[in-house]
Amino acid sequence: MPPITDAPDASMFDVPQPRHVDLARTLTQDIREGRFAVGDMLPTEAELCAQWGLSRYAVRQAIQKLCNLGLVTRQAGVGTTVLADRPQTRYVQSMDSLADLALYAKGTRLRVNARRTLQADASQSALLRCAAGAKWLHLEGVRYGGAGADEPIALVDIYVNAEYSRLTGLSKTLDKPVYTMIEEQYGIKVTRVEQEIQGLLIEGAAADALQVKSGSAGLRIVRTYFVRDKVIEATTGVHPASRFSYGMSFRLAQSAG
Repeated sequence: MPPITDAPDASMFDVPQPRHVDLARTLTQDIREGRFAVGDMLPTEAELCAQWGLSRYAVRQAIQKLCNLGLVTRQAGVGTTVLADRPQTRYVQSMDSLADLALYAKGTRLRVNARRTLQADASQSALLRCAAGAKWLHLEGVRYGGAGADEPIALVDIYVNAEYSRLTGLSKTLDKPVYTMIEEQYGIKVTRVEQEIQGLLIEGAAADALQVKSGSAGLRIVRTYFVRDKVIEATTGVHPASRFSYGMSFRLAQSAG
């Protein structure tokens, strides 16, 4: 799992580049020097196209570079808003297989703040794909980066099917996935994982816990772990968009002929 690294800064644009990179460099400098303050809207795509003589596709490429640096966020129907005046630290998570989930956990640490047994209510039963009233072990915590990193990268909720909840080794700090603990201690094997990535705004207590401004853009990742058709665990993680990137690669089969 890649370590936490600083996102590239504006110096990445210092060599001769296509004009959309010139636009990205200029906008980065404008933000750095305060011509666009945090919370301001950048000019619209149409305005930038006209000012720079670029296609809409080229302007979108430039804006995406600023998004990747954590400087701005885009919202359909609203526009592009300045999030920060300096490139943001970002945790990059890249996965090609289920085994990469274990590597991700080993590269981070989860500080468990609460542990309780719950009976699923209507909304929880939808998340956990169970009947209302079913019992689950619920862990709440904050995930941090590697050793010495004290900036939170996610708020995490873990739900373990009560049949598999008598786990040893559930300490205040976890650096391995709970699903692997279930596999090892109950002699079962996860057969599939379903994942959903949702966009959201991080507000109130969640924003305070993640040390971001209320209303900041975020990602919610929901993973559901199955043994055949049975859910044994479900997790949710809320990540600041400026601090997290998720990558996947797919190998395509070549057709004959």
